[in-house]
Amino acid sequence: MSIFTKPRVTRRSLLAATGGAALLAGSGSLSGCGASKTAENNTAAKNEAVKLPSYIPYTAIKPDLPGTKEGVDNAFRTWPTDNPKSVPEKPGTGKESLSAMADIYYAVPPGPDKNSYWAGLNERMGIDLKIQMVGNADYSQKFATTIAGSELPDVLRMLEVANFPSLLDKRFTPLDEHLAGDAIKEYPNLANIPTRTWKSAIYNGKIYGIPIPRGAIGSYNFIRQDLFDAKGLPSDPKGYDEFIKVTKELTDPKKRRWAFSLINQPRQVLGRMNGEPNGWRYENDKLTNTYETEEYKQTVTDLIAMWKSGVIHPDAFDTAQPFKQLFNAGTCAINAHDGYPGWIQYILDNESTPGFKLGLMPVYNRDGSELAHWDFGSGVYSFTALKKQDSPDKIKTILRMLNYLAAPFGTEEYLYRLYGKEGVDHTMKDGNPVLTKTGTANTVIPVRYLADAPYTIYVPGRPQDADTQHKYQSLEIPTGISNPTVGLFSNAKASKNATIDKNFNDGINQVIQGRKPLSELDSLLSAWKSGGGDEMRKEYQDQLQKNGGPS
Repeated sequence: MSIFTKPRVTRRSLLAATGGAALLAGSGSLSGCGASKTAENNTAAKNEAVKLPSYIPYTAIKPDLPGTKEGVDNAFRTWPTDNPKSVPEKPGTGKESLSAMADIYYAVPPGPDKNSYWAGLNERMGIDLKIQMVGNADYSQKFATTIAGSELPDVLRMLEVANFPSLLDKRFTPLDEHLAGDAIKEYPNLANIPTRTWKSAIYNGKIYGIPIPRGAIGSYNFIRQDLFDAKGLPSDPKGYDEFIKVTKELTDPKKRRWAFSLINQPRQVLGRMNGEPNGWRYENDKLTNTYETEEYKQTVTDLIAMWKSGVIHPDAFDTAQPFKQLFNAGTCAINAHDGYPGWIQYILDNESTPGFKLGLMPVYNRDGSELAHWDFGSGVYSFTALKKQDSPDKIKTILRMLNYLAAPFGTEEYLYRLYGKEGVDHTMKDGNPVLTKTGTANTVIPVRYLADAPYTIYVPGRPQDADTQHKYQSLEIPTGISNPTVGLFSNAKASKNATIDKNFNDGINQVIQGRKPLSELDSLLSAWKSGGGDEMRKEYQDQLQKNGGPS
């Protein structure tokens, strides 16, 4: 499916839903002595010692605006005129059949007997790929029941759940002999996946899967540049005072216009402005969670003031708020911390909106003296694991298929994977591929949640957008700080965090709305710590201390 012509998910991480985690925690096959034994093997030191796959970037197609080692994405102003093959031979012989399971965010498309795109993909791969497509809202529960059952698909998009290292050890294939170091050269498109993303697939001192890469930037602070311009407002407010002034100027309840639609939007901006850590702060061999810092308390204090001032939509605490639609309508002017691939969808959604102009807002520190730090994420959507197989040849066939699906931007394979066949699934307009109605329906098969190429900035027919996004990434990414727990596993997080985090934030929302005093923060924090926060800290901290700190 095309990530450039349909909406993409905005926020995702390797968090298990409570129901799925509970189901797996109760599975006898993954509890008891086996889990304890595997936990001894899943140490930071052993995982750090894993020989990662060599990184060999694809260079046959030159970007108009090159990316950087820090994580700025390659950018193309137009679709490349040459689309070379990156996979010279079919991954299969035409006789192999492989099963897979992944999540889907759209209506399930027709099967290969009625879907020429799917049939064509199978023919090009020489593999009969049978993929079970599960709606995103149901994926965590389906994943749990699939794991608890006796039969696994050959390829599975993973979720991090309770006793996860034990699950991998018991039922999935370590891939070191195929991928570690220069062995990955057999699969050059997989070697094009950045080194930083492989941490997500390292457990028990082994490589357990293929990371599905996402950009280092993670999200953008989108703004309605036309609304800013109409008021003569700066799109890069320098510090807290100017930021507050801008939000008040943008707000006019009589015209049903507010600066923000959801409470998490200003919360993210203020968190960076106030210098909160990225999830956790590791100092003097001790981890401190964001919630425990004075910087976070300042953010809550600021949110109380902003809520009272009326610059945030009255329904901002409703997580079902259609924030994208409100942004498109001009009801709200800032969509902070929204998934960066959303740029293209905002452009498509507003093709007929008079005067619409999309912009991006950098964030400065509280006094406005310099840019605030950027919070790096894990750099992945998830990773794909292979169930244990009796046949080494079948493992290689699967890896060849994933190598095909990870073909880089602009290649022949990438063009077909995203846009299908010309004249059926897409047409070329001014040198850019555009999906047809048929292609829009047929190409949503979620193969990009099995393997994917590194993200590339490209907006069909809008070369100026490549410049804008590349400039923004080049500004923000050099300031980035990492979460020191990325690449580590906490069983407490997998099994308890969803519940305690929701309870904590529900309470904080009451504080922001003035229904509880700010002093309530202490009791909320105490409940978070006793409910699993301290347990998470210990699990992470023990690994970090044994490993000499974050890598």
